[in-house]
Amino acid sequence: MNTMKKLFTLPLVMSASFAVAETQMSTQDNVLPQLSFELQQERAAELAKQAEERLRVEEEKRIAAETLQQAQQRILQEVGENSLQLLQATANVYSKLDFKPIWQDASTTKLFLKEYALFAASGVSAKSANALQQILNTPESVARDILLTDSFLDYLYYNKGVSQSANQWLYKLGSYKPKSPDENSIEQWVFAINNHTTHQFIDTLIPKNHIYQEMANMLFTMSPTSEIEQSGQKSQKAKSGKSKSDNAPVSFQKLALNAQRLRIIPSFNNGIFVNIPSYQLYYFRDGELVLQSKVIVGRNERRTPVMFSKLSNVVVNPPWNVPPTIKNKDLVPKMRRDPSYANSHSYEIIDSAGRKVDPYSINWAAYDNPNKNFPYHIRQKAGDDSALGRYKFNMPSSDAIYLHDTPNRGLFSKTNRALSSGCVRVAKSDELATLLLKEAGWSEQRKKSVLASKKTTSAQIRSDNPVYLYYVTAWVENGKIHSLPDIYRFDTNLPKVRIDWDQVKNVI
Repeated sequence: MNTMKKLFTLPLVMSASFAVAETQMSTQDNVLPQLSFELQQERAAELAKQAEERLRVEEEKRIAAETLQQAQQRILQEVGENSLQLLQATANVYSKLDFKPIWQDASTTKLFLKEYALFAASGVSAKSANALQQILNTPESVARDILLTDSFLDYLYYNKGVSQSANQWLYKLGSYKPKSPDENSIEQWVFAINNHTTHQFIDTLIPKNHIYQEMANMLFTMSPTSEIEQSGQKSQKAKSGKSKSDNAPVSFQKLALNAQRLRIIPSFNNGIFVNIPSYQLYYFRDGELVLQSKVIVGRNERRTPVMFSKLSNVVVNPPWNVPPTIKNKDLVPKMRRDPSYANSHSYEIIDSAGRKVDPYSINWAAYDNPNKNFPYHIRQKAGDDSALGRYKFNMPSSDAIYLHDTPNRGLFSKTNRALSSGCVRVAKSDELATLLLKEAGWSEQRKKSVLASKKTTSAQIRSDNPVYLYYVTAWVENGKIHSLPDIYRFDTNLPKVRIDWDQVKNVI
């Protein structure tokens, strides 16, 4: 009876279970399509929003392009036959300002024109002289305002980029091309215009180097056809040292070009300054000259570059990791002729795994072409005969340029000291190291002890020591003109700039 009851109740239980399952499935069947539909709606709404945003952005671009085109057409109508260097950038500025006049303050206009005239006179830009002359020939008007703005955008781009592009723009004349400044620079200028601080904005762009200022003043007493005899003795801060001067008269163009080269050099207050054609190093701290030393710079085919960096550390007893150019063109030919040259000059030949290689095991005949890369690394061990001498003064440089000592002391007695492969050899390297190591906390006894140990030791530079390698062949200081031989021939074929300089001086 109990068994029959169980058998009878089982189908009832199973029926109930199926009923619950069916109910759940029915509920899910109703919910899933509902959820899916809601998700589809959300997705559709998101896509519609994205499409609407794209349309809005495209419409803004269309309106901006149309506004810019209208501004360009208006500007071209205003300037007439005058030419512009940066039409689109100029139109962009006036669009931002609703064509409000920019150059209404006479003192601000003169401040800019003085700097732009110096730039145009240098010959760095092939177009700036014509742009300047157009301004001089145009009376007060909307057209003149536009021409001033166009030229200022050119000057702003040049001013912002000259430090990074000095080796091109200032030493390969003709390489400079006017371009629009970056948007951030334009926004800063527009902000200054709207806040009536344009004069201050322009003043921040003018070099504060006192020698640059003297050169500028001298140029405004000259004419483009004049040549002035140099006179007087060279002063300490002129950075000319005792190098023999070039006694030829200094032309207007040469002074104007060298004034631009001084834009990238601050006043001589702190840091290490090397004017390459002078073969001299000057170390200034707080405006005081603490060290002057003869130097050797790169020969003409391996020129020392114009650059700015900061000393990072002094290496005592430095090994020399031979750069590829010197390795392939100088050392490999010597070792090919005589493998014993490696050991007699303390060179180590190292393979890609860091293992030392016996120079006599190398098939030197396979490397008779100096343009073919020698697959081994060459390093010279530290020592008194090392190419780097006893000290290396490191500074970040994309060209692997640094200051260092040398065992070839006799070379410093030469008049022409463009003899290195690009790095700067310092005659008074021990005195320079003593000053820098003292700043790093070293005593004289510690320096002597490390030198005697022959162990390579590095000391981090704690003080701020900027390094300026620059190339200036003519300058004015204390009313006197000085010049140096153009050892790299950067001053040959100076352009004859066509500017009515008397007209410039009348405006300034």
